[in-house]
Amino acid sequence: MLKLFTPVISAIIGSEVQAATQRAKRSAILYTIMAVALLTGTFFLLMALFFALMMHFGLIIAALIITAGCVVLAILAFIINRVMDNAEKRRLEERRAAIDTNAALTAAAVAAVPTLLKKPLLTLALPVAGLLAVSLLSKDKKTDSPPKKDQGS
Repeated sequence: MLKLFTPVISAIIGSEVQAATQRAKRSAILYTIMAVALLTGTFFLLMALFFALMMHFGLIIAALIITAGCVVLAILAFIINRVMDNAEKRRLEERRAAIDTNAALTAAAVAAVPTLLKKPLLTLALPVAGLLAVSLLSKDKKTDSPPKKDQGS
């Protein structure tokens, strides 16, 4: 029965792959055209700025102003990149710490289960302890915020 559907499935998958490939090629071409147009526009904007500054300040000073502006822009981009990288590293370390904590708690709980199951009184307390642990670990961090006012009256 599956042999009957194999050509149909192959045709569907083949057409999907072909369509995705065509979309990727079209997007690459259009993004290239947009990038060239943007770079050309930026170039002419800088040239117009240069000519305006040259008429007002002179040739050397205009070139120095444009150069200084580009250097400042590059330094700002570098600083923003460093700040974003550091923030991402901090978030990644926090996630790793949370995962490590959860893994350690899970391993401790799994290791303690055989010991707890040997004693009947602890066996009854096990579900209660589990619910208590879940409620403590999944506490909402927004409990410090004031309650919203009722706007219905």
